[in-house]
Amino acid sequence: MNLLKKSGFYLLVIVVIAELSVPFFLARYYPNYDSITMLISDFGEEGSPVRHMFKLWQLIDGSLFLLTIPSFYLRFSQTSPILSKWLGIMMAVFAIGDCITTGILDRSTNPLEAGIESFVHDYASGAGFTALLAATFLLILLYKMENNSFVVRTFTMIFIVSLCLLLLYAAPKLPGLNTLNIPFRGLWQRLNLLFLYLPFFFVALKNL
Repeated sequence: MNLLKKSGFYLLVIVVIAELSVPFFLARYYPNYDSITMLISDFGEEGSPVRHMFKLWQLIDGSLFLLTIPSFYLRFSQTSPILSKWLGIMMAVFAIGDCITTGILDRSTNPLEAGIESFVHDYASGAGFTALLAATFLLILLYKMENNSFVVRTFTMIFIVSLCLLLLYAAPKLPGLNTLNIPFRGLWQRLNLLFLYLPFFFVALKNL
């Protein structure tokens, strides 16, 4: 049981490091790719020189993230079985919605050519990001139940920053904000991923 519990945390560390570093590696083989303005999913678009490599990575990454869920559930199940189950569900939504769906479905960069596949891709990815943000909120509640005020304060600050970055990243898709033409969407996506992963990275390291 202890091996099962810890193996997921080791996997989580690997997944986070890969999620943050692989896009920079792929960018080296994508001429004129701009990490500040272009999205990570652009690696998987038709015509991308790293398309197949990116999609394979997303499928592997999402699958590994799913395998980390039992460790998080076991870690917090004694604190609150219900919140732990919801934590696992939100993590699964992220893994499937943002990672695995991205590896299967294509997203069109041309609005005139966007079909149902592109629509599902975009909204599944958005649901995944939102689910991971909700999972951070659940971690805050779980640590509050454990009376760990330092982690609660730290995760709350991370949650607020993540929410702001998520709004900046999703602005083109949100009514009201889509008229602001907020630039550097690729930058906001990467920073958002960094802050969304931080709480889970912390939990994993603390429980190795």
